[in-house]
Amino acid sequence: MASLQRSRVLRCCSCRLFQAHQVKKSVKWTCKACGEKQSFLQAYGEGSGADCRRHVQKLNLLQGQVSELPLRSLEETVSASEEENVGHQQCRGAEGSWEGAMESHPAGYSHIL
Repeated sequence: MASLQRSRVLRCCSCRLFQAHQVKKSVKWTCKACGEKQSFLQAYGEGSGADCRRHVQKLNLLQGQVSELPLRSLEETVSASEEENVGHQQCRGAEGSWEGAMESHPAGYSHIL
């Protein structure tokens, strides 16, 4: 019976993606995403190729979800401030609109038309 090829879950120091690589004697490896050559420092998992690929998918998914959290909170902050600004504009009424300016000075703008 042939022995199974073992794989490791590694993380690129440049693009920060997790990926599965076959176990080799060499400590050097190249990132499949960005092509960065680097040394093996830490394994985030080891096992069969299929197990490592599933583990890589989970780790990259979790990393993506965590990286979106600051973006979501930033978007919520921006939308809240926009809603606040809309509320202030509605309180001002026609003072800030073009119609209000035209109504208050109708004779002053007749030469432009």
